[in-house]
Amino acid sequence: MDLHAYITSLGGVARTRTLIEAGYTKRDIAAIAFDFKRPTRGIIALSGCNPDFLFALLHNGLLTCGSAAEFYGLWIRARPARRHLACAHSRSAAFVSHRTRRFPPHGLLPVASIEDTVLHALGCLDVPQAVSVAESALRSGRIDADMLRACLRGCRSARARDALARVDLTAESQPEVEARLLFQAQGWAVEAQARIPGVGRVDFLIEGRVIVEIDGHAYHRTREQFAEDRRRHNAAILRGLPTLRYPPEVVWNDPGRIVSEVQALLEMTAA
Repeated sequence: MDLHAYITSLGGVARTRTLIEAGYTKRDIAAIAFDFKRPTRGIIALSGCNPDFLFALLHNGLLTCGSAAEFYGLWIRARPARRHLACAHSRSAAFVSHRTRRFPPHGLLPVASIEDTVLHALGCLDVPQAVSVAESALRSGRIDADMLRACLRGCRSARARDALARVDLTAESQPEVEARLLFQAQGWAVEAQARIPGVGRVDFLIEGRVIVEIDGHAYHRTREQFAEDRRRHNAAILRGLPTLRYPPEVVWNDPGRIVSEVQALLEMTAA
């Protein structure tokens, strides 16, 4: 692979040492150096390189926690305002530093392992975000819950253990995780992914008498899906189960509205 293509495969930025270890010579690098910029000694970057990778290399760290969640395809509502790095040597205000690294990093890219990414998220992010990251990782089968629990036995890991205990693997999306936690916080009996005869599977059955569905933007992709949704809605009404539907934005930005509307329906349907 030519050097330009190789650096591109690394996100457009790499340490000179990494290129030499891959078999490229200093002469190879010097011969095309005019194609690159050198943000600092020992690092070469293409224009348009991955800015997160460049930031991590410049600070001699690894992207982790909420800053690595998207890289691994894990559920997170929004990227952190400051990048999170596994970087034991620094207290820089430019990023959030995570000092513990238990597993080998991704490889050639400046990204912490998926295991460390999840462990850092559990102990750092707010509960809905932490549970979302962990739940998606566990659902994917790439990490093991017993491993996470074993790594969180220390006295300083109480917050992370509490977040992990809230993972139940019922959610099929990040907004569903937040909705479940919201409902549980009200003290309601919540059945996630409930199967109702004649209706089918619903996202949530609250107190056995109110259905809540969290609809993504691509929910009705075909006319057949739209018709099936209306059938299920009508079947639920005939069984005395009213349905409330919310897009992700309402879960994220107006949870109080959801609580008040579910509570109103619970009172209306009370025996």
